[in-house]
Amino acid sequence: MEKLSFGILDFGMRQQGLNSLMKLDDVVKSAIDAEHLGYSRYWISEHHFSQKSLAWSNPQAVVPILASSTNRIKIGVAGVLLGMYSPYHVATFFKMLNNVFQRRIDLGIANGSPSSRAVSYAMEYDKADMKESFEDKFSKLIHYLRDDDDLYEEGKGVVVPPYKGYAPEVWTLSTSAYRTAERVINLQLNLSRSICHEMSEKDFAKEKLQKLKEDYRQKHGVYPKVNLVVGIICHKTMKKAQQMAENYKAAGDYLNIVGCPSYFKEKIFELRESYGVDEFILYNYSVNTQERALSMRLISKEFNL
Repeated sequence: MEKLSFGILDFGMRQQGLNSLMKLDDVVKSAIDAEHLGYSRYWISEHHFSQKSLAWSNPQAVVPILASSTNRIKIGVAGVLLGMYSPYHVATFFKMLNNVFQRRIDLGIANGSPSSRAVSYAMEYDKADMKESFEDKFSKLIHYLRDDDDLYEEGKGVVVPPYKGYAPEVWTLSTSAYRTAERVINLQLNLSRSICHEMSEKDFAKEKLQKLKEDYRQKHGVYPKVNLVVGIICHKTMKKAQQMAENYKAAGDYLNIVGCPSYFKEKIFELRESYGVDEFILYNYSVNTQERALSMRLISKEFNL
């Protein structure tokens, strides 16, 4: 297997007392730290909560801020709730950003279900009236990102700038290793599988994942990129990590690893063997700025990132 790599997933959640802009400022500092510590990616989520201090609702506004504040680390969204958007507009935004920021932009797509109110505001019709399926929208998005000549139609069509530019890496987000296999192969996508989101399947499905990779290689000549999103609490000692985890009991089994750096390393290697992946995206359940920063440093040091 290849060397392990680690990315960060950030929901923008921070301790009480911080307004939206203060939380956003902390996320920017966290992304800068992650780059210095050797992390591979920094992904942010899309959520539409009824919360006055929400750091953001539309991550597309935050991606260029993070990308312009960093130099090497990949910046992305995990994921865009495509059901709320025009695939054409998503394509134009992320393709441009990926070329401006030296191919460092990741585009993760989620089939999430925001509130009916959020959908009605975004699309100006009710969720029940949505006419296109998620799969149809995903196919259109890939078409707009990759098929420059077909779109151009010898000057009769449109251009998604820059013409013949680099499309971003596209990831389909899933809580299953095999439900999205057909989509991954047919649309030539990468797969980010979460075991820390609601309804996540805990079945390792290593053999199914390996078959997906081989089927993908047979069709496209290369293997897809695959990573695993895990929920964590990491501190200097087991006792302190377990004390912190008491604040997040509601997470249940979705809080996948709680412990000190050496224990964390042991569990990561177990997950690597069980799930058959070499990249992990870490979702830190702690909302405390200092605890989050310490966790990133401890993990970076333990794995020599």
